[in-house]
Amino acid sequence: MACEDCTLRRSHLFKPLDQNELGYVSRLRDRQLVRPAGARLLSTGPAGGFIYTLYSGWAFRSIRLADGSRQIVEILLPGDVFGLHVALLGNWDYEVTALTRTVLCRLRAPSLDDLCTQVPALNRALIHTLVDDKRRADSRLAVLGRTLGPQRIAYLMLELAERLEETGELKDGCCAFPLRRRHLADATGLSGTHVNRSLGELREKRLAHLEDGRLTILDRERLAGFAGYTPLGRRVQRLIL
Repeated sequence: MACEDCTLRRSHLFKPLDQNELGYVSRLRDRQLVRPAGARLLSTGPAGGFIYTLYSGWAFRSIRLADGSRQIVEILLPGDVFGLHVALLGNWDYEVTALTRTVLCRLRAPSLDDLCTQVPALNRALIHTLVDDKRRADSRLAVLGRTLGPQRIAYLMLELAERLEETGELKDGCCAFPLRRRHLADATGLSGTHVNRSLGELREKRLAHLEDGRLTILDRERLAGFAGYTPLGRRVQRLIL
């Protein structure tokens, strides 16, 4: 698929590109890749000089700790770009794994100097995107450090639900939710047993229900109060490559 035909670019969530910017991105494009659920999309180590846009499917970014355990630090949804800042620094310090079947667009990583001089508008969009990601990560870190298990899982549910609502994938409080118990454990720092107890508490309180890969938020207002969740609010138009 040519860059100008990408349906994601028509979304209000992403910065629209003019012909010059679109031509620049098209010249960076290397190929489209299809990977199955569970596939390793990126591994730690030297960067290969490429960045990636997730065109369809879900993935997650994680860091492997010294004891072999894994911390999921970000859930990636269609339109998310990953690998850019690490490609610029020259080394991957995280892994990216497919949660579902994914389609990726692989691009050659540009230099910062190139972005600044040739397409300054893309450079500004990149800064806005990184700041948006940082704001979201800061809020998530505060929750992980200062709340109990049920609140952590509720917060994650609400954050993803809000992101999916923006793309029309949350309908009547329901959406696809391919994270399994082990993913929830790795994203919230909980044991598998604690995850099960926390999900049971959310269900018993009639706040949210997770079953067969689908999330149902039963009472969004009460769930937000329970988790101490503050909506992300108006988000900047993100960079899509």
